Amino acid sequence: MVELTRRALSPADVPALTALMAAVEAVDRTGEHHSADDVADLLTDPELDLADGTVGVWDGDLLVAFGIVRTRRAATVEHRVWLRGAVHPRHRRAGMGTALLDRLVRSAALLHGRLHGDMPLVLDVTAAEHREDAIALVRRAGFTPQRWFFDMRTGLPHPPAPVAEPDGYRFVPYSRDRDEEVRLVRNAAFADHWGTADATPVGWAQHYTGGASFEPDLSPLALDAAGAVVGFVLSRHFEADTIARGVRELWIADVGTLRAHRGRGVASALLNRAMTDAFARGFRSAGLGVDATNPTGALGVYERAGFTVDTRWVTHSLPVR
Repeated sequence: MVELTRRALSPADVPALTALMAAVEAVDRTGEHHSADDVADLLTDPELDLADGTVGVWDGDLLVAFGIVRTRRAATVEHRVWLRGAVHPRHRRAGMGTALLDRLVRSAALLHGRLHGDMPLVLDVTAAEHREDAIALVRRAGFTPQRWFFDMRTGLPHPPAPVAEPDGYRFVPYSRDRDEEVRLVRNAAFADHWGTADATPVGWAQHYTGGASFEPDLSPLALDAAGAVVGFVLSRHFEADTIARGVRELWIADVGTLRAHRGRGVASALLNRAMTDAFARGFRSAGLGVDATNPTGALGVYERAGFTVDTRWVTHSLPVR
């Protein structure tokens, strides 16, 4: 039997990590599919510390487990660090998951000390609610459930019924010259969302509007009478999802409205416009994620637009100090 080896991940590991994620999804069925390009984006994130924030476990030439620690550069009151990992289904129930989680916790503490050592540290792990084995693992490590999130989907067999656009606003497509304005509006709109930190310029370019999956033409903006951005939808298309589901799906990654403009139908109009344009582009499904207790009432907006819950996720947290 080949002895397991452990080392940090690198961009050269994209094929191995893509294959591992596919093997995990084939069994866990969480609805997450990753292409090699998606994984390359993950491992080339300039805010990810590859050396101390990642680990791969190898059985010879086969990657059988991985772990990633995602820190936050823009933390203010507390530093919430997201831990992510998985073990190949054939290597489970042998203690590898417990050892992996322990390593990620220690790596998070190390990175936290470098970045925000004067702040409280909170560790977060998110797992699909039906993954009872993963949930049991994190609970044994002292994590407790804090928040539930839903993946929601709706079919687009025909264009959605029109939604009246509220008076006093103009709706336009995303444009690159407004990118920084949209980033600042996003940060303001999400300031009251649980567990959310500001998107830094580097993080914004990597995770929001700079990646290959971003769909600018399906990302409408709402402008007020003065021409300032007050609401937005940011959409993506993941080819791996389209292949796995057999239908071209638009992923509505972010929907936000500034607090002063909420309750006027801005978000509903933005969502309707994105879905209408998506249908015209050949998309026949749309999906999004939402905090089940989102204080803005987003869940109701999405339900009225025809979205229903597809997968439930639960985030477990562990305050470290």
